[in-house]
Amino acid sequence: MSTYTTSPLRSLFLVEGIMKLAGGLVFIISPQTPLSVAVAAPIPPSALLLSRLLGTQTLTLGISMLLASAKTPKAASSRRIVYWTVFARDATLVTVLVLQISFGDNADALGFSPKGLRTWLAELMPFCLGHLWVLTAKSHWF
Repeated sequence: MSTYTTSPLRSLFLVEGIMKLAGGLVFIISPQTPLSVAVAAPIPPSALLLSRLLGTQTLTLGISMLLASAKTPKAASSRRIVYWTVFARDATLVTVLVLQISFGDNADALGFSPKGLRTWLAELMPFCLGHLWVLTAKSHWF
């Protein structure tokens, strides 16, 4: 049996790619929607801009995941590097959030509350740990 038919990676890439496209678009088009959970009103313009910039990253990573989900040998061979890239971005965000929550001046974090930062961290952790698990424990899927 071919690796491509037994590995769930193509489906994982499709689902997560669509989720990243949708999430990225929300952050770009309506950043106040996700920010309303983490930032007290009024939301600072700098937080809106940074959320839009984060949305562009999320959107482009979603596009990369969708391109890597194609049923072609080139797409299949790119999946590992795309997954490492997505993991690296998420792991970096997690690290910065943990540092901000633990040691940062949360009164001056663009209006983000400690609870909002913890919520964001809780949303990112399953993806980050899932990517790490696939990359290390399920590397044969690639």
